[in-house]
Amino acid sequence: MRSISDGTAVAAARTLRTPYHSLGGEDGMQIPAWAQHRSVYRAAGRTLYLVETDRVDDAKLDLKRLDRAGWDVQVTEDPTGPITRIALTRKELAQAA
Repeated sequence: MRSISDGTAVAAARTLRTPYHSLGGEDGMQIPAWAQHRSVYRAAGRTLYLVETDRVDDAKLDLKRLDRAGWDVQVTEDPTGPITRIALTRKELAQAA
């Protein structure tokens, strides 16, 4: 039998998942090949995942999946070079900030 506190723990664990967990689904984490340089920043109760890549075309389907999974996806191309920066935060946290 499952208690209410177990459900709360499961819900809390889901909100702490990374974009890489979202991409991996039930199989755990998946770090895609296009995510060449990854950084994580935490401040004021919010976590920002920053990815730099020169393979943004390879990332497009994954970025759509992340958007549907509740991630705020912001893509910024570098006008001076081939690098694209992708910022990922949870949508509910981005709206509260």
